[in-house]
Amino acid sequence: MLKKLVFVGIFWAGLSINAWAEMLIKQDLSVSIEVEAAKYISFINIRESESLRKLKSLSMEDKNIIIKTYNTLNAFLGENSICKGGSFNIEPIYAYKNGTRMQNGFETHYSLNCEFTKEQKKSYDQIIQKIEEEARKNPYLLFALPSIEKVVDEKKLAEIDEQLNMELLELAMQKAKEYSKFSKQKCSVKEINLSPIVQERAMPTMLKASLNAARDEAKSLESVNLPTAKPTQKMARGNVVFSCR
Repeated sequence: MLKKLVFVGIFWAGLSINAWAEMLIKQDLSVSIEVEAAKYISFINIRESESLRKLKSLSMEDKNIIIKTYNTLNAFLGENSICKGGSFNIEPIYAYKNGTRMQNGFETHYSLNCEFTKEQKKSYDQIIQKIEEEARKNPYLLFALPSIEKVVDEKKLAEIDEQLNMELLELAMQKAKEYSKFSKQKCSVKEINLSPIVQERAMPTMLKASLNAARDEAKSLESVNLPTAKPTQKMARGNVVFSCR
C-alpha cells in the first residue's frame, strides 16, 4: 500500500529579469511516498553444542552424525523453499597457551536466509519446526529461534524511485502552468536538478526467543506471531528553475 504526499517547499525562491525580458523563478520542490513493508526476512543458524565444543577428537562416525542432520534439512527444504542456503562447516577450535597452539574442541555452523510473505507463514513455521526436531535429536547441535523482520522489498523501492522522479517532474510542470496563469506570461521548466532520493527507514519490530532452555517442556514449537513495522518514507527533491517570457 502506497500513501503519496506532495510537498511544495520553498527553501529559497529568487526572481531575476535579464536583458531579454526573461523572468527566472528558482524553487525547491519535493514529493513523498509512504511504502508499507510487506516482506519478512529471517536468518536461521545452527551452531555447535557445548558437548561438541569440549570434544578433543571427532571420529568419522561423529562427523557423519552432524552431516546427516544437515543433509536431512537440505533435502526437506528442496529447491523451491522460501529459505535458501544450507551450507555448513565442521572445524576444530584452537587456542594458544604459552605460545603453543592447542586444539580445544570443535565448532560447526549451518545457515539459511529466509524471505517470505504473510501468506507463506505456514511454510516458515514448518521449516522452523523441522529444524528444531532434527537439531534436538543431535547431541552436537544447538538451535535457537531466529528473529523475524518485516521489510520493504528492494525491487519495489527501486520502482518507487523512478515513480518519485516522474511525479517531481509532473509537479514542476504543474507549477509552471500556475506561474503562467499568475504572471500572464508563458512559463516553462528551464532546468531541474534532482537531489539524491531520501529514504527514512522505519525501525522494525523483531521477534526472538530461545528454544533450547525448555527442551523437555513441550513436544513442538508454538507458531510465532509475525512482527509489525512502520511505513518507510521515501522523498524526492529537486531545485527547479522556471523561465517566464
